[in-house]
Amino acid sequence: MAAENPPQEKKSNRRMLVIIMAIVIFEAALILGVIMIWTGPATVDASSMPNELDIAGGDRIVETLVLDARLPNNRTGVTFLYDTEIYVQTQERHVERVRRELDQFQNEIRADLSAIWRTSEPHHFQEPRLDTLTRKVTSLLNERFGVDEKSGEPIIEKCVVVMGTGFRVDS
Repeated sequence: MAAENPPQEKKSNRRMLVIIMAIVIFEAALILGVIMIWTGPATVDASSMPNELDIAGGDRIVETLVLDARLPNNRTGVTFLYDTEIYVQTQERHVERVRRELDQFQNEIRADLSAIWRTSEPHHFQEPRLDTLTRKVTSLLNERFGVDEKSGEPIIEKCVVVMGTGFRVDS
């Protein structure tokens, strides 16, 4: 009989150890929970942070619509029309110049942009961010608008191309 008691003691000690560990873990979680509830999140004041658009000499970035049209592409032998909007982002001091030039050369710019669409490969229209088309449009518009005389930086900060998926117009 004495030989049977030691295994029960080991089993009993192991069970007691597991129960004590569970209680310690529960207490630690409870204490952490209470501390987190009492302290709460730190308050942050972002009003003193400079706006990223106002950092560069106080000039705001302004978007100007360049083109809102349905542009065709038939490089696969089937014509697709793409609802397209093209915007340029410029510093506020250049907005009047950009708008004047857009009004003056509206048809020429539209023809150049249409040529980009007509000559682009079909996989360019499938890119998630339209990187190739955006790069071509940016290059074209940077040639058109040039650089700022004072800073030597391009007038066009960025081009934004917004385009639908395109729909087939012939069978």
